[in-house]
This record gives sequence, structure tokens and C-alpha cells, in this order.
Amino acid sequence: NQFGSGMQQARSSFLNSLRTVAGGIFNMPNEFFVSKYDRTSLSQVTDLIGWEAGKGKAYDIFKAPILYPDHIVNEKKIFRNWIVIAKAMKVAVCGKMSLYSKARGGPPSYAKMWKLTSCTPGLIAFSVTSIIFILSPDQEFSGDGVGAISSIAYHSLFQTVKKFFVVKWNHQRIKSVVEQINGYVFDGTVKTQPSNDTQCTMEQVTESLDRVMAALDASDSDSNDDSDSLEYVNLPVQAANIHPTVTAAAAATI
Repeated sequence: NQFGSGMQQARSSFLNSLRTVAGGIFNMPNEFFVSKYDRTSLSQVTDLIGWEAGKGKAYDIFKAPILYPDHIVNEKKIFRNWIVIAKAMKVAVCGKMSLYSKARGGPPSYAKMWKLTSCTPGLIAFSVTSIIFILSPDQEFSGDGVGAISSIAYHSLFQTVKKFFVVKWNHQRIKSVVEQINGYVFDGTVKTQPSNDTQCTMEQVTESLDRVMAALDASDSDSNDDSDSLEYVNLPVQAANIHPTVTAAAAATI
């Protein structure tokens, strides 16, 4: 399918670039993210996405600790660990060297070439899917979009996340997350604008999706959540000069 083939193309470019900086993003040894590294029994990595061996077919993206502050699953705070999503997105559209404040030179970024000024539900879903893949035991993207080792259905995962952001795009807390992502990826030069990226179809919206969205609505009056301040590990300074090639997989999500 289009998703699987697009992600296969991206594997040799964007995903490889993301792997080279994943150690800094997740504050772990870089060797953990080499494509052939055996992450199947590396619980400190797979626990971040809530993956269990033999249960990949029932994988629930909304139970992935990496998406929550302090890696504590709390449905009211879904996607509040926005910084990891933003960093993956920035690698995709600006190149991995953009993660380093003193980076200069190199070819123009895709953000400039495509005149991107803000993210979309599709681009967020692409970034989240890429994060889950990088932290999974899978070594490469299969043509059918299902992890050969993890059994995670990445195609369904992508659709679920995109559906969530399409439906909740104007929710105040989601708008706050999007604004923070935009500020990081696009250097805070623009304010978030509503997206026209609403062409998302999904035959079944999972019970988990409904539950998380309901929890988000029910928590609107809880002002304490919005006052939480998070600290994230800064990327270490390292030498790198390879600019990623973002293929149709990324472009199709915008």
C-alpha cells in the first residue's frame, strides 16, 4: 500500500537520520538505535512505547509512556511530552543538524523549500509513528506497514493519531501542544492556524481513542494540569553533517 511503500523509502533517509540522533533525543546510548541492534529484550527502550512481546497486534498507542510527561500514562495529558514529537518532526523537515543551535550551512531545509509554517495532523501522526518505530524492536519497515518483529500495525497507528488530531484540532489543550511544536520546529515565527488536513478516513475508531478524547474533554476545568512545567534532556553536541532526504511518506502527510 502507499503508506508501507512510502515508509520503506523513508527508511533509508529520514529514519536513518533520526536513528543517528535518537540517543540524544531519548537520553540513551546511540548504539541502542542502530537498525540491526536487538531491542527485543531491551526493556528500557520498548517500555517507552508500552510494547510487550506477543501482544503487538493489540498495541495501543494511547498507552505509550513516551507520549506523556515524565513517561507516566495519564489520559488527560496525552501528547503533552510534545518535545520528542517536535524533535522527530524537525529532523524530517529541517534536517538533523537543526537540532543543534549552532548548526549552519548545508542544503536548504524542506521547511524552506516547501514553505512550511506550521504542522498538520498528518505531519504529527507521521512523527509519532516514526518515534514508535525507532523505539520498537523492528529493524526495518515492511511493505504491509506491520512490524515484522513487533507486530505493531503502523498503518493503523498513523490513522489513529491523525484521526485524534483532526477531531481535537481546536481543543484548547491540543492547540497548546501544537503551538509548542510549531514554536520548536518553525522557530516560533508564526502562530498556529487551523489546518485543512481533514481528509482522514477510518473505518473504526478504537475504544481507546474515544476514551482518551472523552478524558480530554472532561479535564477542561482542571487548571493544575496546565501549570505543569517539564524539563527535557538537551541534545549533546556532536559532529554530523548529513542532511536527510524526506520522501513521499513525509510529503504525503502534510
